[in-house]
Amino acid sequence: MNTEPPNVFERRFPNSLPDLGRVTEEAMRFIEAHGVNGQASYVANLAIEEMVTNTLKFGYKDDATHEILLRVEVLPQRLVLTIEDDGHEFNPLTAPDPDVHLPAEQRTPGGLGIHLVRKFAEDMRYERRDGRNRLIIAIRC
Repeated sequence: MNTEPPNVFERRFPNSLPDLGRVTEEAMRFIEAHGVNGQASYVANLAIEEMVTNTLKFGYKDDATHEILLRVEVLPQRLVLTIEDDGHEFNPLTAPDPDVHLPAEQRTPGGLGIHLVRKFAEDMRYERRDGRNRLIIAIRC
């Protein structure tokens, strides 16, 4: 039985790219069904894909199955994404910005996705609690 309010989408899923793809598609259908489109929808998709992909690539030193939580709340004028994982502690708010003024072939790989999410999000907050990373991203609609 689904006990979530009608404006909330929440899924727990294993740390795999196929599961991330499936949950991202579900979340985007939910967002669009609530009348959110355009830039807010684009930023939500970017944030989910970039932040969770970083967790999948760099968050774990083992091959065990871990649980990731994605929560999307549609509010008036705002989308709020919450992403939680039990990976290594990582605060994307303190990650250095890439030098976007260098030609692509001279840039150090990595960091561009986080940079774009920080640039387009209205607000971002991070906390580490009980061995879990929790990132909250607010996106203006």
